[in-house]
Amino acid sequence: MKITGGFVRADIILLVAYVVAALVTWPAAAAVSLPDVADPKAQNKPAVAEAFQSRCASCHANIGPIIQSKWADASLKDLANFVRNTMPPGAVEPLDEATASNLASYMLELGKASVVASAEFEDDISRVARARLRATADRLTPVTDGMLRSPPIGDWLVWRGDVSATGFSRLTQIDRSNVKRLRLVWSKTLGQGTNGIAPLAHDGVIFVYGGGRISAIEATSGDTIWSRSAPTARRNITQPRGVALYGNALFASTVDNHVMGVDMRTGRLLWDRHLTSPGKFTFTAPPLVASGRVFQSAAMCASKGSRCFMTALDATTGAELWRTYTVPGEGERGAESWGGAAVDMRSGAGAWSGASYDFARGQVLFGTGNSYAVSTMLGKDPKNRSGALYSNSTLKLDAKSGKIVWYNQHFAGDVWDEDWAYERTIIKDPRGSNRPVVVSIGKLGILDALDLETGRYLWSIDMGFQDLVKHIDPRTGAKTIDADKLPVTGQSADVCPFAGGVRNWPATSYDPDRSLLFVSTLDACMKFTIHGASQSHLSQSQQSSWTVKFRPGSDRQLGGLMALDMRTGKVAWAVRHRADTASAMLATKGGLVFTGTRDRWFRARDVDTGNTLWQVRLTDTPNSFPITFMADGKQYVAVVTGGGTYLDGFVSHLTPEIELSTGKIALWVFALDAEL
Repeated sequence: MKITGGFVRADIILLVAYVVAALVTWPAAAAVSLPDVADPKAQNKPAVAEAFQSRCASCHANIGPIIQSKWADASLKDLANFVRNTMPPGAVEPLDEATASNLASYMLELGKASVVASAEFEDDISRVARARLRATADRLTPVTDGMLRSPPIGDWLVWRGDVSATGFSRLTQIDRSNVKRLRLVWSKTLGQGTNGIAPLAHDGVIFVYGGGRISAIEATSGDTIWSRSAPTARRNITQPRGVALYGNALFASTVDNHVMGVDMRTGRLLWDRHLTSPGKFTFTAPPLVASGRVFQSAAMCASKGSRCFMTALDATTGAELWRTYTVPGEGERGAESWGGAAVDMRSGAGAWSGASYDFARGQVLFGTGNSYAVSTMLGKDPKNRSGALYSNSTLKLDAKSGKIVWYNQHFAGDVWDEDWAYERTIIKDPRGSNRPVVVSIGKLGILDALDLETGRYLWSIDMGFQDLVKHIDPRTGAKTIDADKLPVTGQSADVCPFAGGVRNWPATSYDPDRSLLFVSTLDACMKFTIHGASQSHLSQSQQSSWTVKFRPGSDRQLGGLMALDMRTGKVAWAVRHRADTASAMLATKGGLVFTGTRDRWFRARDVDTGNTLWQVRLTDTPNSFPITFMADGKQYVAVVTGGGTYLDGFVSHLTPEIELSTGKIALWVFALDAEL
């Protein structure tokens, strides 16, 4: 696959880019699935032990503690797959199935034995350390609906800090006057895998899901309280973007479509639900938990007949309570909008990012991406082009029943992959009414504001990067497309932005005191081509391709950060730089906005001017969701680096001087040093 052309649809490339970035750090790229039992005919323990000594012991003479710490709660199948496809490193061919399974079984026994052995060597020092961590876990308080409605100021309980997805912290200990004293307190490697990770923090404990493992870490020391592997197909996307806390439990989903609850104090598994559906899908969004329900959305429904959805599970048992599809079935509302395509020809409308929650009305809301059924939306005449509900829409569902309360389609008939799948931020209307509104920005860099209660369109802000939309109806929000950009099969058109968008999953942050929304920007365009459904060898997601390039007049400054004044719709300030922005935004009441760029810089900027007040260059790209929290009276800032970024695959050829993200994922935690 060439960087400069021939790309398939960009949402698929998001996952392809993850894979490309992860190949250098996750060797099991071509993992072969093994049976979940060892070969009974080969259970000759002396022979297996001899095989371990000859193949493994030179690097892993004392592997028992490693197995116990990293693989104790994994299945034999998982470990056997890993051993067969990665051990020994550099092997020309993988181990045979029987050898891999029997070695894995032998290693798990060594892990169990290491528990007994380690107990023999435990002394007063180790007992005190273990007791300290246990005491930290015991102090964890249950997370209630009341706490989610009004989060404790020192916690970061939800993917974007609160159920309104503002990405804003009211902490002020670190501010513009002292941020220059911010120093690294500790860092910790989370293993090999992909990034886009959003940690949580509660009562002095950081919860982070990375490298296919969920861990609880003491925030002040960086010591691990507990860690467990998550059931996964071990693809090269190692986990969705975050976890959720509710009651005494932590909730996580996996890329092979499990949702599970674990005890947040011990990591003990409470329940595990594997969700299936016709067609292919995967979970990339973190779960949201409120009102006793776990809300989990599905994405990557690119294959024909794949229908993405939002589902609700009982937080106590994991039982599925309801499921609402984002692609309508036959006879359902919106079916007529698919240009006559049968259900088994529809696909897309994935919910890639976390949901928000309206406690006042008991409703959950989220966004969807584009349709992949390109052939249903072709044609020069806009009146004959299908809109493909519920793609590129905001949906609001009743939390008890899953019934659609309202929807608003932001960008109908999207064949350019300019989807609208990101966070839905709930704020008070900054334009005088003070009513609750929900705002969201799609890849086009257009912000739409909707009435939270009714879904009625209110107003828009065009950030000025796109050239697809010529007019936005001030009453309905309907977008009029430039007729010259409407694709014709076999022909190309120049379109801004490119299919990765002005913005992507790196989330915005909203400062309610200043009515400022902070948005990362990516300034690039594309030459876009429709290949057409007549080419039967192409899947729906391969019916188009694009070549990315700099936008004319961009001065080859690819990345940037923009502060939008939500009261006026104008840009309060903007900064532009060569490197593309890699992290979500994090704004604080201390007058700071934290951002990370693909060239490994992590910065704190002044919220009023955009000026850099503090910066540090890390060992790898800070391509995650930064958070801030309090522990033992001290404010901390945390960010996860490494593991590759979708930008490496999209636009790295435009900035060849910037190194690709290749390292293991790692958690970095900063705080103010002692005042001199």
